[in-house]
Amino acid sequence: MKLRFLWIGKTKDPLLLKVEDKYLKRIEQHLPVQKTVVRDFKKSDPHQQEAQLEREAKHIERHLSRKTYLAVLDSMGEELTSPQLASSLADLMNRGVSEVTFLVGSHLGIPQRIKKVANLKLSLTKLTLPHELARVVLLEQIYRAVTIIKGLPYHK
Repeated sequence: MKLRFLWIGKTKDPLLLKVEDKYLKRIEQHLPVQKTVVRDFKKSDPHQQEAQLEREAKHIERHLSRKTYLAVLDSMGEELTSPQLASSLADLMNRGVSEVTFLVGSHLGIPQRIKKVANLKLSLTKLTLPHELARVVLLEQIYRAVTIIKGLPYHK
């Protein structure tokens, strides 16, 4: 199974980018990984937010294959424990799912039409996290899930 990570906007903080890369390399030791960054459209005018989300949705759709299992990070999504996330990933592997895409939105979140087609809406916490930090937390949790699946000692 291939894991795709789709980010809206670049990670600008060099420390967080370094941690992202660290976990991507760790995950890649066990599963094929691809990170894709989709351009974000920054508008300071709050009346333009819907138009901005619509443009982001079009760019996201260009990067989604029909065969992918789409998991979006959403504050209203399902909260899973690390073992539950591992179990969900293992189930997808056992079902023969060839690709899972994890999508982290921009500072505006994820467009509604993308949320509607998502297979899973996942919440990392009830707390509000900056999207760059949410990426790092997601990658760490995916790595933790992989170690649980493989029976490796990292989880403990």
